[in-house]
Amino acid sequence: MTVTSKQGVPVEIGLVDLFDGSVERDTGFMAAFGRTAERLGFSGIWLPEHIMFFDEYTSAYPYPEAPSADDPDRVERHNKTVDGKPRVEAAADQGLLDVLQAAAEVCHATTRLRIGSSVLLLPLRNPRMLARELMTLGELTDGRFDLGVGVGWSAEEFAACETDFKTRGRRCGDDLAELGRLWEDAAEIYPERPPALPRMLVGGHSAAALRRAAEVATGWYPWNLTMPQFAEHHATYGELLDAAGRDRADQHVVAGLRFTGDFAALPDIVARYAEIGADGVNISLRMEVDSYADTMAAVADALELAA
Repeated sequence: MTVTSKQGVPVEIGLVDLFDGSVERDTGFMAAFGRTAERLGFSGIWLPEHIMFFDEYTSAYPYPEAPSADDPDRVERHNKTVDGKPRVEAAADQGLLDVLQAAAEVCHATTRLRIGSSVLLLPLRNPRMLARELMTLGELTDGRFDLGVGVGWSAEEFAACETDFKTRGRRCGDDLAELGRLWEDAAEIYPERPPALPRMLVGGHSAAALRRAAEVATGWYPWNLTMPQFAEHHATYGELLDAAGRDRADQHVVAGLRFTGDFAALPDIVARYAEIGADGVNISLRMEVDSYADTMAAVADALELAA
């Protein structure tokens, strides 16, 4: 089965997983993980970002529900709830490697696999320093990095980084625009003409996120939306693109979801996202170290990726 997007090209199938620097997920594991995904026909691996985790949160995790495998028109809850608030799923000693350096490591071990951030917390970054890092990463990865960005949801994380939480949305839009500007005038931060600007996809589906995606980014990356939700927000995104005078053909839409059901349901889910307007579908499976290759193979077989 080869599902094509509305643009007439095969839908990209990515995997969302993490590299945490543990003994089990060292650089050797990262290379093997990437090569396995590449061999089985996946388009890319997308890596989450958090600077730090906390034992206790007052902030509620915003994506506790995902489309049901049995019926992707309705949702089912995955994350635990504490005092009525959903909590992010994380191990007691959870950590994450830096997403940009991890991307370079996995790209070095592969030949075509794309690596994306799912998502990088842009308001925690200095845009000028980030632009230089991304330009360098583009050189090191042959341009195989996709920049998914978000505003973040953890007030605790922003406080620990001594960064204002309330203005993060405005700063995210400003920083996206600044990244584009710096690429046009790179001489001030980069010694040579930089590689191409990476795809910049805005995560989330709030009104503000859709506006940022349509006006200053080059794509949209919603998470855990049912088919009716995705259709509704995708229509709004299209209207905002038209209002901004931007061409849909220049945009890249990736639908991401946490999946826990029978893999036989995935072809229909991917096809329905694509029919609505997705160019890619990213799947989070929470794979284990000792069984990830079998899990990847089962998903690739269900979607006929290597056929």
